[in-house]
Amino acid sequence: MPSVRTSASTFTHEARRRQLVDTAITVINEVGVERATSSRIADRAGVSRGVISYHFTDRDSLLSAVVEHVYSLATDVLGERVHGTGSSRESLSAFIGGSIDFYARHPAEMAALTAIYRSPGHARSGRGEHAAELLELERLLSTGIREGEFAEFDPTILAATIRATLDAALARIAAGGDPDHEKRELIALFERATQV
Repeated sequence: MPSVRTSASTFTHEARRRQLVDTAITVINEVGVERATSSRIADRAGVSRGVISYHFTDRDSLLSAVVEHVYSLATDVLGERVHGTGSSRESLSAFIGGSIDFYARHPAEMAALTAIYRSPGHARSGRGEHAAELLELERLLSTGIREGEFAEFDPTILAATIRATLDAALARIAAGGDPDHEKRELIALFERATQV
């Protein structure tokens, strides 16, 4: 059994990492990825630059932790919603609607994630989280086809299409678009696209 001291130390370590990730999100949204230096993030967090170096090997590992945090948060929010449904069609609607809701409720996280992905050396296509999301969506679509809920189509192509459509919706929401309208329209669109 771990000692109380070890548990407290781990909790403190995780709390500090989370603080630095949250601060990095804020700084990225204020000044952009390129200007979100370790020094600037440390200053904003009220710690020395050495504290960042203690918790993250370099600035890129801090940016990677931001990406991991946003995906983890989205997985926590969407997981039960998507997997707690009774059918593939309901799961697809829950994924699309839940994604839109997440974008609307977490604009700072999504803006930072988008900025990181657009910065040199941080392309989304190279991230395991992105690949896992697409694979899970492909599996959902394949299950729906196999069980006769969806028409026959290439699940890889449709998963990429859904992802691209959600990316466009995120941009519209970030520009002031109505998330409820986006959700209704996109759920209806992909219900028609998959209809038997």
